[in-house]
Amino acid sequence: MEENNYKGIREQLKVSIENLYMGDLQILDAIEKGLQYKPKQMPQVGYQGVIGSFSEDAATRYFKDQDASYTRYDEFDEVFEALVRGEIDYGVLPIENSYTGEVLEVYDLIGHYNLYIVGEEIVRVTHHLAGVQGSKIEEIEEVYSHPQALGQCKQYLRQYPYIQSIPYANTAMAAQYIEQLDNKHKAAICSEKAANLYNLSILQREINTKSNNYTRFIILSKTMQILPECDKVSIAFTTKHESGALYHILAHFAYNGLNLLKIQSRPMKDKSWHYYFFVDLEGHLEDANMLIALGKVSKESEYFSILGGYRQSKKVTY
Repeated sequence: MEENNYKGIREQLKVSIENLYMGDLQILDAIEKGLQYKPKQMPQVGYQGVIGSFSEDAATRYFKDQDASYTRYDEFDEVFEALVRGEIDYGVLPIENSYTGEVLEVYDLIGHYNLYIVGEEIVRVTHHLAGVQGSKIEEIEEVYSHPQALGQCKQYLRQYPYIQSIPYANTAMAAQYIEQLDNKHKAAICSEKAANLYNLSILQREINTKSNNYTRFIILSKTMQILPECDKVSIAFTTKHESGALYHILAHFAYNGLNLLKIQSRPMKDKSWHYYFFVDLEGHLEDANMLIALGKVSKESEYFSILGGYRQSKKVTY
């Protein structure tokens, strides 16, 4: 192998992987570019929803020290498109809730677009039932919110079987909609911040089924960005449609001492009963055991992509 195949990576590894690494050298090139990343000053950040949404909260918390400016979008795919067009530098999107699980639409969009995860933020989610000023719970006939929020409050809503749950694009957008309707028979499930912003009265506080309700948000970019403190790696791959294919791929993580944090499957649109697998691993993209495992997985996969290396969000923001 030529000396420049490893560039700075080889200098930083404590052991040589020349004879062990069996993957495509394009992986090393992508990682090398990520290592050369320099933080952008005054970044443009996009999120889905309106002011007062949990997505806005996650975005402003993550970029609080970077003098960022923010752009809101109505739909998840609009954030992805804005990133591709270069309108924004980063996109902030919900990927998983501790109670209702994955935001599947975001997983599908990740599989469609060639973007990288460069960070994450975990936000505590507390939902309130809010209506226009002067409304009462017993008068409410319809409640609007994001499907995840409705699911997170299902136990509370069962007390009122006459109230119809209506999915809406975003919790804060639902609050904004209720303000515009000015109808005492309609309410929103939203945050306290959103209720205050849109002049709604909180009819019942903390209605989510579980008090330890958290949503994990990912930060996306067009370029891979790897910093020394990165301790989490996300990848996506597809396997051959044959017995034991997934087992043999996952075995490479165990053989190389890597902690598998999460695995999620999503159906491929163009092949029935074939799946994309999204995997989160603990480690750094400069670690020899990580590179060896990813090289093996790459060779045994029909499709393989490193989605990013980034720092785990170990603290929960309130």
